[in-house]
Amino acid sequence: MIKYLRLQQQFNAAAMLQEAGRLAQTWWKEHYNARHYEGNWSLIPLRAPGGDPQNIFAMHASANESVRYADTPLLEQCPHIKAALDFFQCEKMSVRLMKLDAGAVILEHTDQDLTMEEGEARLHIPLQTNEAVDFYVADECLHLREGECWYLNLSLRHRVENKGTTDRLHLVIDCLVNDWLRELFATAELQKEVTDADLAPRVSREDQEKIIAHLREMNTTVSNELADKMQQELL
Repeated sequence: MIKYLRLQQQFNAAAMLQEAGRLAQTWWKEHYNARHYEGNWSLIPLRAPGGDPQNIFAMHASANESVRYADTPLLEQCPHIKAALDFFQCEKMSVRLMKLDAGAVILEHTDQDLTMEEGEARLHIPLQTNEAVDFYVADECLHLREGECWYLNLSLRHRVENKGTTDRLHLVIDCLVNDWLRELFATAELQKEVTDADLAPRVSREDQEKIIAHLREMNTTVSNELADKMQQELL
């Protein structure tokens, strides 16, 4: 099982960052899982269920097969970002710009079923970062550079600390794994496998129940569907 890998490909982070900067500030929405971070962690959906730019949820393919993802109108304003997405010859699910403000922290957690081996891979392309952003995967500290593309096994424990004075902004792409993506991963310039020491229990039942309660409080169609799915898995 892959712990993480860095692709050989480099992307035009500066051009994509300019496009992100031209999007209206009102499109930035706070991440819905407020229990998983301190400070400000926000996002803009560029590909979402039904192409709705107001829908900030990223549901795994296994969670609800009826969900159909489509480009939001915001993606049409970002040709360099769209070109980067077109490089990946696989089906894209959620695509988001995700910003972690200076001084903010994403608390340690795991994302279930989000692994290449289980059919869905999350890719990170940093558009803006700094030397004081530490991304920990199973306690190993990684530094993702602007324009690089990383696959991270987020079913493992992970957390992020932005101890710098500038915001961190990533393009985050959820892909369904196919033969093309497997072949691409096989050419990665850096790759590490999961060891026994990396493995840890899934999110505790107590934490899952808190997440379900928070989703119920939001009381949207998508949040209730996700809460129903999580509740079913607890039975």
